[in-house]
Order: sequence, then structure tokens, then C-alpha cells
Amino acid sequence: MLALILTCLFLILYYLYTKNYNFWKSRNVPYEKPVFLFGSFYNIVRRKEHILERLCNIYNQFPTPYVGMFIFHQPVLLIRSPDLLKKILVKDFNKFPNRKIAANEKADPLAFHALFIARDAIWRNMRAKISPVFTSGKMKLMFPLMQECVDDLYDFCATHPNEEVDVKMMMKKYTVDIISSCAFGIKTNCFKDEESEILKVATKMVDFGSVVRGFSIFCFFFLHSFVDFFKLTFGDKYCTDYLFNVFTTTLHEREKKKIVRNDLIDLLINLRKIETITDGYKFDDEVKMAGQAIPFFSAGNDTTSITLALTCYELALHTEIQDRLRKEVTEIFQERGTFTYENLQEMKYMDMVINETLRKYPLAPFLMREAAEDYTFEETGFTLEKGVSLLVPISGLHYDPKYYPEPEKYDPERFSDDNKRNLTPYTYLPFGEGPRNCIGQRFALLVSKVALARIIKDFVFEATEKTPVPLQLDPGSLFVQNKGGLYVNVRKV
Repeated sequence: MLALILTCLFLILYYLYTKNYNFWKSRNVPYEKPVFLFGSFYNIVRRKEHILERLCNIYNQFPTPYVGMFIFHQPVLLIRSPDLLKKILVKDFNKFPNRKIAANEKADPLAFHALFIARDAIWRNMRAKISPVFTSGKMKLMFPLMQECVDDLYDFCATHPNEEVDVKMMMKKYTVDIISSCAFGIKTNCFKDEESEILKVATKMVDFGSVVRGFSIFCFFFLHSFVDFFKLTFGDKYCTDYLFNVFTTTLHEREKKKIVRNDLIDLLINLRKIETITDGYKFDDEVKMAGQAIPFFSAGNDTTSITLALTCYELALHTEIQDRLRKEVTEIFQERGTFTYENLQEMKYMDMVINETLRKYPLAPFLMREAAEDYTFEETGFTLEKGVSLLVPISGLHYDPKYYPEPEKYDPERFSDDNKRNLTPYTYLPFGEGPRNCIGQRFALLVSKVALARIIKDFVFEATEKTPVPLQLDPGSLFVQNKGGLYVNVRKV
């Protein structure tokens, strides 16, 4: 009798869980058949496949404008058509204004007030306030802070002549230094202090290798009910507490001593000073202010350091590209004898190189949006119900040979002035697109250019026996990065 009862319970639970698996079939939408319990993410959960590779595989199976898939038991529509993406991300943005990321203000107030996660009116008012912080004028004010940090990066290369260096860790130290300075107003000296606490925090913050942290982050994107049930936090609790204390200590000292550094804290203080009673969103407490600085630190340092490390890796494998970049950088440097904000913007080949790195290794392999209301695709007549998620497969678009011939090849020429005119709009999305694109794009590119220009002028990167060829993506990482270290030889020109 007990066996019969358990069998009946299992069958009932099986039916309740899998009934959604007919979602796309009943709507005549082509879809990838799901695996029980895991949907389309079986290999991701097993850590046999990086999410970039998984999305490319789904993307490549179908020639249709969109494809149905399942994240566990939840139906998700993967959009393949650039024309549809234009509507979703820009033209009909008001129908898809929110990212599909969980938020619990009581359990995790810092994440709730982060611009990346914020929703609806809170996001709109917050974005309007913070956007002026990342204008070119504000970047110019931060430029001297960046130059101080790039000096330490240069000195590190100079003191390791003709040595194998893990450029992933090297660039991690550089970006932690530079974002600590620009976001928290502190000098961290990661190259000189091997026991730097903030470097440990920055590493732990995005370490998804542990089962607990990997599960937690996964739930914020794909299993929202677990976030509330387990009261999960988006960032590691120790790390966020540490960074919050650093932020508030610096904030109080800054206000008490009237110190001005033209960094993010200064800009947030100035925003708070000019707020009025009619403002839709106010930075009226330290949690709301820190909610901008901490995500800026945690997301910014890892994505930028990975981009820089992978650029160095590709330059080491393609000496002709490296030589051409060095020639451009050297010629522009010799005109003024220094690097300035203005002459970095003149480096066209530098832009081409960074753009190609971001195509081949996008900062995030996907975007998620949630339908705020029923939405009908005019091209096909299909109606997507309110609350269903859309997934933008950045990795699939970036690796589609229709848009980028020989997508596995590293070729900066794709982004020359002549070739850029022929790129299909909405097929290159490293920073997203539309009103919800990455607000820190200008900052990330400037930080990358400052570092590359300074070191490529005087140092050569060379592949060695320890350089991983081909690159093996780490399936346990949310970001697009390789397993283990990324070693190249650094040699003085």
C-alpha cells in the first residue's frame, strides 16, 4: 500500500512539474525538447557546458525568428531575429522594461537598490539620476585616478621581464585597484600587497566555484522562488558587509573633512545635495548609495579584468595584430609624449581590438527580459503572455557565421570603419542595447584602453607552453572565462 501511495504521489508531482513542458508545443513554437527537472540546462547544472556554449547550441538548432526553451520547468523564449530584438530592446521597450532577476528588499537591501536589478519606476528614476555620473566629462575627471593605478600595472610588468605571468590575476589586481579608487576613494595597492583584503573580497565576491555560491547566483536568475524561501543574497554576505563598511567609512570621512576626489562617492554626495522633495527616487540613506557602489565594484572589476586578460591572450597568439596595435599606440604617444583622455579616443585600431575581444568573449552571454503585458509579434502573429521571460542569446548572435564569418577566428578587421557599416544592427551586444544597456560602458572601455595603451607600448606578450590553446571555458562561471590561470610571457620591447 505504501509503495502504491508513493508511486501515486510521484506521478502527481511529475505531472505538476512537467505540464509546462507542452507550453511551446501547444502554441506552435519550435522548441528544444526539455530534460526532466532541468529543462534545457541539464549540461549547465552538471557543469559539462558553459552557458555561452549551451545558448549557441540552442541558437544553432533552429533557423526561426525565435525558439522555445525551458529553464528547469519555466518556459523561456529565445530571440534569434535582430529585427525582433530592435523592437524588444528599443522600440517596444515599455513592454519589456525589467530584467528577470529576483530581488528581496528585506533579505538583501543592497541588491534591491542596485541599478542592475531595480524594476519599473524605481529603475527609471534611479537611471535618470545616475546617468550623468558616467558622461565623458565625468570620465575625464576620473582619468588622473586611473593613471595612478596603471603606473602600478606598468611597474609590475617591468619587474617581471621575460617571465610567464598569469594575465588574468595581473589584470584582476589592476581593475580592483582602479575601481576601488574610483568607487570607494581608497588606494588598495594590490600589486604590492599580496595579502590585500579587498583583493580577497573581490575574488570571493564572484567565485561561483562553491556549490552554495553557484546555487545562490543561479537562483537569482533562474529559480526566483528559492531566493525568497532561503533568503539568499546576491553577493557573498561577508564581502558585501566588508564593502559596505568601507563605503560608509569613506563617505563619513569625505563629508567631515570636505575631501574632493571626483570619484563615484563624490558624485553620489553631489546628487544627494541637489535632491528635492519631488524626486521620484532619493539617495536618502547609505544603503541606497552603497547599492550603486558595491555592484559597480563587484561586476565592474571582474568583467573588465577578464576582457583585458583575454585581449592579452589573443595578442600573444596573433603577433601581427599585436605589432599593429603597438605601432598605433606608439605613434599617438610620441605626438604628445603622454597618454591623455583625448588621444586614447583617437586609437581606432585599439577600438577594433577591444570590440573583437568583446564579440568573441562577451561580458555576459545573454540578456533576460520579462513581458510586462501580452505582446504580439506582428511578423508571425504569435502572442507572448505577460510574465513569460525572453532571452537574448548574445553568444549565439556573436558566433553566427551569417553575421560574423569564421566566428571562432579573432579578427579585429570586422570592426574597421568600412566593415562596421555592413554589420547587421542588434547582432553585436556586449553592453546590451536600448534604455537598459550597461551604464558603465564608457568607464569600462576607458579603463581597458588606459591599461592596454600603457603596457603594449613597451611590452610584448608571447604564448608559451603554459598558454592554453584552445581556451577551455569554465562551466562554473557566469562570466566568459577560462579554467585556471591564463599564462603568457611578458617581454620588454
